[in-house]
Parts: sequence; C-alpha cells; structure tokens
Amino acid sequence: GFPTLKLFIHGVPMEYTGPRQSELLVRILKKFVALDISILQSDDDISNFVEAAGTYFPIFVGFGLNESLIEGFSMKYKKKAWFSIAKNFSEDVMVKYDFDKVPALVSLHPKYNEMGVFYGPFE
Repeated sequence: GFPTLKLFIHGVPMEYTGPRQSELLVRILKKFVALDISILQSDDDISNFVEAAGTYFPIFVGFGLNESLIEGFSMKYKKKAWFSIAKNFSEDVMVKYDFDKVPALVSLHPKYNEMGVFYGPFE
C-alpha cells in the first residue's frame, strides 16, 4: 500500500506491512523499541504491563522463572509478542491468572480472551 513505510532496525531497512490505524501503528512501533523481556516487581507492575501491552500481540508472563529460560524466545519473537518475568507477586495475582504453583508461564491473548498456563519443563 501507499505510502510505503520503512523501518530501520540497526540500520537495516524493513518494509512495514502492519496496520495503518494510528493507535495500532503506535503500539507496534513501541513494540519494536521495547526491551526483549520486562522485569516486573509488583502486582501493579504486572497489571500495568498487561494493560500497556494492549490486545494486538500475545503476552507471556513468567512467574518464578529465570529470565534466561525464555530469553531465546523473547529475542526470536520480539516483534510478535510481549514477554515479561514477574519477580514479586501476591496470591491475588495467582488467582487472577489461574495458576497454583511456580514456576509458571502464563500466556494471554486479550484480543481473543484466551489464557493458558504452562508449568514446564522449561529446558
């Protein structure tokens, strides 16, 4: 489509083929400059992260996980999903995201109202 949009990632041009609506375009551009993995220190950090991520991309939150376990995935799929590690969280968060032990990896896709929990193995 026209006009053509190009992104330059580390000086390498890449044609942008995503949505053109301003809100979605801003969300996607924020995704490109975000950290590979966000470290969340509290229940509020978790809520804010999920809210800020929006509904366009899937969200993965590792509870009680070492970030090195999902680092490869976060680098490979950075443009397609949000990744985070929750260091501190309450029982309320465990109930909200429907997991009962750690380590756990919770996957959310708010656009489709889907949620899943994976307990491992994480090798």
